[in-house]
Amino acid sequence: MNKTQSVESFYDELSNQYTELIRKCVPRYEEIFYNLFHYIPSGLKPRNILDLGCGTGNLTAAALQYYPTAQIHALDISGDILDECRQRFAGISNIHYHQQDFNQLDFKDESSFDLVISSIAIHHIVDADKAALYIKLHGLLKPGGIFVFADQTSGMNDEIYQKHIARWKQEAFKLGSTQENWDMWMQHQTAHDYHSPTVWHLDQLRHTGFAAVDVIWKNIMWSVIMSVK
Repeated sequence: MNKTQSVESFYDELSNQYTELIRKCVPRYEEIFYNLFHYIPSGLKPRNILDLGCGTGNLTAAALQYYPTAQIHALDISGDILDECRQRFAGISNIHYHQQDFNQLDFKDESSFDLVISSIAIHHIVDADKAALYIKLHGLLKPGGIFVFADQTSGMNDEIYQKHIARWKQEAFKLGSTQENWDMWMQHQTAHDYHSPTVWHLDQLRHTGFAAVDVIWKNIMWSVIMSVK
């Protein structure tokens, strides 16, 4: 089984309990979502939104609250996760589902989206693939479009990164995670996660051609980063 299949299988297995587990794992989870949308310019009225790595639809649900008439394209590698989304949003006609790998995004129309959003997903690919993804997303955005995402990051050196991990564990246990939960996430992290420094993301987005980039919120190792085409 290759790495891509392993990631897909991991989230297939977690599909019916993903939201419960993530809320016990990620400190200030709701605050991440609030800040992801709060700083989007009020003048942006997106008609087409891409939710990159939608999971069970937590970010999709937030996007519906902010932009109820937008066409939302929910994309994930896991078919079981997408089935959870379909059940969650049954009867909502402006959500469209795409089972795709980040490395093989397939949208026929370039400059298709006004807004691209993502939550705790991009760290699943290596830096070279992140860089290629940013180029692809820049092409998919309309002029003036926004790419805003939340993700796990590392630090400027390994000492800071390890302190991030230690603080994360403390906060996760406060939220109700068990040692079994923690061990599961750490095994997944060792096998599938590629955390990059926040500054790396900023530099790469600038290099890609985004006109403005910023860190608009940060807590421990979770950063919310916005870029404008």
